[in-house]
Amino acid sequence: MPERKDEKERIRKTGGFITWNSFGQPHVNGRLAMTRSIGDFDLKTSGVIAEPETKRISLHHVHDSFLALTTDGINFIMNSQEICDIINQCNDPKEAAQRISEQALQYGAEDNSTIIVVPFGAWGKHNSSDVSFSFSRSFVSSGRWA
Repeated sequence: MPERKDEKERIRKTGGFITWNSFGQPHVNGRLAMTRSIGDFDLKTSGVIAEPETKRISLHHVHDSFLALTTDGINFIMNSQEICDIINQCNDPKEAAQRISEQALQYGAEDNSTIIVVPFGAWGKHNSSDVSFSFSRSFVSSGRWA
């Protein structure tokens, strides 16, 4: 995230710069909303790196419902709570992935809008639906690339 001090320092030390767009969101060299990216090869000389920042957490299938992996095209348009609220209204991961990607497009997403929804043991616990889900399908993805 370009607004983090350590990320900002790396960008500046390698000759890059951070600017803010009209929405108040920081961008590397005025065009990339993140400081870590697999692609964007032309920005590697400006401090953008491909090394992911990772975090280890313990999952508890009794309490945890799902993991949603999204691209910046979705996160630029929707916040985490909106994404979770929509997923909690869905009957299965496929429906959830489709609804999130469609919603991002309706909100005007212009970048790739991809989501993978991985169900855990508490899937449906926060859902008012009585529809059961088969865990034989481990994950479903939906996407659109610009």
